[in-house]
Amino acid sequence: SEANERLLVAVPNLDENDLGEMGWKDGILPSSRSIKQSLGNVLRLVGPIVIIDEGHRAYSDNARETLCGFNPQFIIELSATPNTNGNHRSNLLVSVPGADLKDEEMIKLPINIINDAQGDWKQALTLAHEKLNELQKEADALQASDGRYIRPILLVRVERTGKDQRESIFIHSEDVREYLLERLGAREEEIRLKTAEIDDLGSDDLLAETSPVRYIITKDALREGWDCPFAYVLAILSKTTANTALTQMVGRVLRQPHAQITGRQPLDECYVFTFEQDVVEAVESVRRGLQEEGMADLASSVKSSPGTGVISSHEETIQRREAFRHVAAIFLPRILHRDSGTADGYRVLDYERDILGELDWGSFHFQVAEEWAATARTTASLTMAVVDIGDADKQAVFEVTEQGDADLPEEGLGIAFLVRQLLDVIPNPWQGMRVLSETLQTLRQRGMTEVQLYANRLNLVHSIRFDLQQQVNSAAETLFRRKLEGGEVTLRLVASPTSDLNWELANILKIDVSDEDRPLRRKDGIPLHKSLFETIYQRDFNSLEKDTAWYLDPAESVHWWHRIAVNQRSYSLQGWQRNRVYPDFLACLHGTEEGKFRFSVLEAKGEHLLGNADTEYKRKLFELLTAHAETAIRAGEMELVTQPQSITFTMLLADTLTQDLAKAGIR
Repeated sequence: SEANERLLVAVPNLDENDLGEMGWKDGILPSSRSIKQSLGNVLRLVGPIVIIDEGHRAYSDNARETLCGFNPQFIIELSATPNTNGNHRSNLLVSVPGADLKDEEMIKLPINIINDAQGDWKQALTLAHEKLNELQKEADALQASDGRYIRPILLVRVERTGKDQRESIFIHSEDVREYLLERLGAREEEIRLKTAEIDDLGSDDLLAETSPVRYIITKDALREGWDCPFAYVLAILSKTTANTALTQMVGRVLRQPHAQITGRQPLDECYVFTFEQDVVEAVESVRRGLQEEGMADLASSVKSSPGTGVISSHEETIQRREAFRHVAAIFLPRILHRDSGTADGYRVLDYERDILGELDWGSFHFQVAEEWAATARTTASLTMAVVDIGDADKQAVFEVTEQGDADLPEEGLGIAFLVRQLLDVIPNPWQGMRVLSETLQTLRQRGMTEVQLYANRLNLVHSIRFDLQQQVNSAAETLFRRKLEGGEVTLRLVASPTSDLNWELANILKIDVSDEDRPLRRKDGIPLHKSLFETIYQRDFNSLEKDTAWYLDPAESVHWWHRIAVNQRSYSLQGWQRNRVYPDFLACLHGTEEGKFRFSVLEAKGEHLLGNADTEYKRKLFELLTAHAETAIRAGEMELVTQPQSITFTMLLADTLTQDLAKAGIR
């Protein structure tokens, strides 16, 4: 007992036994203080040297308490982003600059950022795929000459990966997988998906010559703590978050295979493909990415950003406000197609079956071939930004140049490849082949050579797709309107409240909330009064959506409102175009009679999107649905719970927000 007391005085934080658990032994009561025999206590007695990998993640109060609880003599952190803020700051002992890493042949530099200012994500992926094939040819030549094996890999960053998230406006991993397989000729065994739910990589040795992997699709699972020296090409297919993704993922393609340059320039560099991005901003994002990878000297002209600490999160259950909990169910109508073979007499409108399946595909042609030929260039134009180390000051520098296409290859134009690029507009490959053949014949008659056609092939396919998409959309709109007027298509609720044809708004929300998330309040700082749910978070609102919420909450005509496009399986409307429309807000307004209500479905768009094709499509769809909204509230003989008097659909633009809301009867 005396020895225990002396040891506890010397080392006060040793774990002690719970006397209630020990009980009597041989008729003797245990000592008032008894030290546990445990590995934790051994460490506290030894006073170890603690070495922490990814040390920047160990700065939460809980992490610091745990580490210091081992009575360490010394704590050594290994980190690319040491903590330089807050009460606990890293004491920098050794720093390995990016210039040293390049001198040791450990990283691929320069970083080539290729941006297509006019194409979409499929165009960017196509260009990345072509670059991968070019690198593979270089790798094959290297192996033939030096016996050194390299298999370049394309890393694709998408916006969505969840099994229930594909029916949305965001680029999904399965969209990319299908495009690689069906349009770019990739093989199934070459593609791996790496997400929080799916790990196709498993324990694969990506460096083995027997590994077939050439494409890895991810969202965030490979953002940190993963690298593969065979990863050469990064395709960022998330237009709205491309710069953030560049910052977070640029390090995934930096590592040089075998820490030894090849002597072949294409294999000693890495490549990043984006679309519709500002090149200067993209370069700045790469510089930030270099800094976060511990190569701040390569990005010394960029302002430092704070180190990343551990941000904890938890699942939160959010209830409706007390005043609205008495409402058992809230239903919204969907766009349905008549079907006598179903129990309700309707089914959800199927774009492929009910729109595309009834178009006259033989009537579509590339109508502006002559005009396109007059503007074609002799070489294709891509913008390339090259990020490297300056010779004099060792700072990160970049140069923007235009790159021309190569000469006509032996295989020619690659007709099958070009036809595959049209399949998302013309799903029948025979019709796609017809349109392409007609176009090429016209261009050749105008005197265009095969070299010119090859140099402009991607631009040509892009122009054909754009022209055909306009024709298809116009024909689809005519068909949709005809069906709507004839009653074959309708916006309505069905009689049964248990039918899956009616969309029901959730009673509770379960969402992941981090320590940094902040609830949205009114503009004057007081809590919201009329949001349907008790708490909503600022992270779910852009500036225009905040302005909309701030207008709705104090409006006298509003009973309640809800940000309908987040935190649950969102309400959507299928029109005559492929992508569904996901409205932003649902407002419940006081009706013309006491106790009666009407619904207003709102979609907010930024001022810069005025006249945008997508905005104009949504506006036309909303106007059409509002005109036919009378059928939306007819639910047969059986009255649904919270069946509104009427329903309207309204587009909100930033520069006319208050006027648009007032026109919708919201004051």
